[in-house]
Amino acid sequence: MINLLFCCVLFSLDIVPQNVLWDHYTIIPPLGEVKSIVASPLSLLVISDNNLLVFEKYSLKLKKTLHFNDQNIYLLAYDRYSNEFWILGEKSIIRLTMPTYTLREYPVPEQAERLGVSRNYLYLDGVKNFSFDKRNGVTSLIQVFPEGIEWYKKTGDADIKKYPYLTPYYYFDEAEETQTPFARFRITALYDDGMDIYVGTRGYGILKYNKISWQKKRIIYGPLDLHIRQVKKFDDKVYFVSHLGLSFFTAGTDEWHYHRFVRGINNILLSNKELIITLGGEISRIDKGMTFTISTLTTDVLCLSADETSFYIGTSTGLYKLYKGTNDPMQFGPEGYPIYCVLPADGQIYAGGEFGFYRYDRDKKKWNKELNFGVKEIVQIKDVLYLLSTNNQLIKYRQEEDTDTNWVLLPYFNIYDIDSDDEVLYCATFAGIYYYEPDTELYKVIYNLPRIKYDYVFVTGKNIISVSDSAIYSLPIEYRD
Repeated sequence: MINLLFCCVLFSLDIVPQNVLWDHYTIIPPLGEVKSIVASPLSLLVISDNNLLVFEKYSLKLKKTLHFNDQNIYLLAYDRYSNEFWILGEKSIIRLTMPTYTLREYPVPEQAERLGVSRNYLYLDGVKNFSFDKRNGVTSLIQVFPEGIEWYKKTGDADIKKYPYLTPYYYFDEAEETQTPFARFRITALYDDGMDIYVGTRGYGILKYNKISWQKKRIIYGPLDLHIRQVKKFDDKVYFVSHLGLSFFTAGTDEWHYHRFVRGINNILLSNKELIITLGGEISRIDKGMTFTISTLTTDVLCLSADETSFYIGTSTGLYKLYKGTNDPMQFGPEGYPIYCVLPADGQIYAGGEFGFYRYDRDKKKWNKELNFGVKEIVQIKDVLYLLSTNNQLIKYRQEEDTDTNWVLLPYFNIYDIDSDDEVLYCATFAGIYYYEPDTELYKVIYNLPRIKYDYVFVTGKNIISVSDSAIYSLPIEYRD
């Protein structure tokens, strides 16, 4: 027997997950591809894309999400001898200790198709066979596997077809959930714990079947995808606009719902208790899962705002106005180049575009060009506007008639998105989420969020939602400092 002597006592590494027990933020996982499922008497663990999801087994409530950014994880195993879980990655095996979510990582020589568990050893079945000593972390090459091993492996077609009541082995969206009713979502992972079968899919969530009653329960644990464009809170619902469609949940619950679209949604708005969306150049309303076109423009809609009487539509060729109850938009203000944001206010309408920032006086019915900076975002705190320029600088603007200038360029660092809770201004930057205090005129970093690059930040009631290229984070505002 040849020992490779991977001295994991020396070379093992404690890795800190981005969502440990004492962190105040949570990670919102998108509906991805479920790769592996396993259960203990109290917990259900799922690998979805590169996220590890921990559910309470009987209520199916999502308790924790751990995101693995530095490696691909693909297989789970439950160790009933120590009540721990093992996670298999491309070049390592990771021990997960519950309920503290402590992770310890050990290197392994190659990927394995199966992972076996015994009292003192783990076994890796790949191109070569290895044993892993759980006590000292030594990995050894072996020729034959012993008896009495509990094996965990990737789910294949033969495994799925053992359960004929799962035929045709893929799922469809309900009619009120989609505009592509014949899109198939295939089964990608199975776990049978004796009483129940857990079914993982690609983009459809997780299903639990009782093997006696055949009763089915579906778990939708997050938005449709990670490519978030907007997050809005209307009444008691929080909406996520992403590449694949519209996802939403009721505040205070974890019951997600969604509606898939053939084309990507750009904007969402609540008007007269109806959801208004834009798809390309179309403005439509949603009613019971169906979309009804309100108006169509010949150019793409980039932003959408409204007041009591009208919609204000920023497009790639200028700004338009559409009176509610009509379907014929009219040119309104800046034209010939993109308009990225519109803010209707009392007495004024503000618009930011590729080549400037504009103000419309409702009484004088006149547009004025206020700034020569391109502006892509407008946020109001009290009577002050904060503008995010197209070159990622922050501008403070106040309408004052008796001053030489009514704007000031705030201290510069790369800011990609802004939002407000009516007290401070939140900034998504290359090194974390910062907030700017108007009273002190100082920036402060939010240490309770990872210090990474964020593309978007949104405030929804009591939570800060920040979006990076790999994960969506939610932090209660009370833990901002």
